[in-house]
Amino acid sequence: MVDLLISNNMLSGSIPRSLSRLTNLTTLDLFGNLLTGLIPLEFSDSLKLQVLYLGKNQLSSTIPRILPSVRKAKPTKQANLFYDRVLCLLD
Repeated sequence: MVDLLISNNMLSGSIPRSLSRLTNLTTLDLFGNLLTGLIPLEFSDSLKLQVLYLGKNQLSSTIPRILPSVRKAKPTKQANLFYDRVLCLLD
């Protein structure tokens, strides 16, 4: 699987750690759900992840060097971790 697009589906709970096992994942779109908790540290191994949409959820974590491929983003790479208020902070 390369793209996982499940925005606006009223998903609740925490982000499953098992998503980090999708080693070819380049896009993860969880925007506009009811997700809470922390962004799993296992995502630090997701070297191919280029697009990450987590905005409009209720996440409460910082992102400490967790997504190297997104943090070293080229213009085509994106991270949307915010919506109308800051819920996640890049360190």
